[in-house]
Amino acid sequence: MKLAHLAPLLGLCILVLAWTCGCTSAPAGGGGIQDITTEPADDRIGLEEALRELEVLDGEGLEDLTGMEIVMVSGSDVDLTGNATTWTLGVRQAGNTSLLVHSRGGWSRYVWHGPLPDEPLDLDAAILPAPLYRQHAAEIRSLGEATDLTLVGTIYTVRSKETQTDSISFDALSGEATA
Repeated sequence: MKLAHLAPLLGLCILVLAWTCGCTSAPAGGGGIQDITTEPADDRIGLEEALRELEVLDGEGLEDLTGMEIVMVSGSDVDLTGNATTWTLGVRQAGNTSLLVHSRGGWSRYVWHGPLPDEPLDLDAAILPAPLYRQHAAEIRSLGEATDLTLVGTIYTVRSKETQTDSISFDALSGEATA
């Protein structure tokens, strides 16, 4: 076969390929580059839901919660509904300390060699962040649209993200403001 005979065959193959791929026609809405950006999803989640996800991981054998004591809870970028972009749990388990971090829809465990509080938290007796934020909406709103939250012992501390110095403390068992 001569090279001259391959050129029309190659041209025909390219045309068929372009036609089947839709490369020769414009979309119904017009041609050119179209903006496909979307609004970022709100990655905030409540502590209660994040803890349920952790229990699911335990049930699936992907995380072992046996003998785990939660000694500290921290929420970052907490909105006025009590949902945070990141939840961090300081935990003790089998003589080791670690941080369990829920961020961007999943849990990760990090070895932690720094200090953690001594006493375990009783999250069953504590008021969770969402009801606490509802109960004290006006006070917490005075700190700004987003706050950081920590629970150590029986005290919640809600700190302004804007000033980093303004904060309010609440008793985790009663929900009452503390001095």
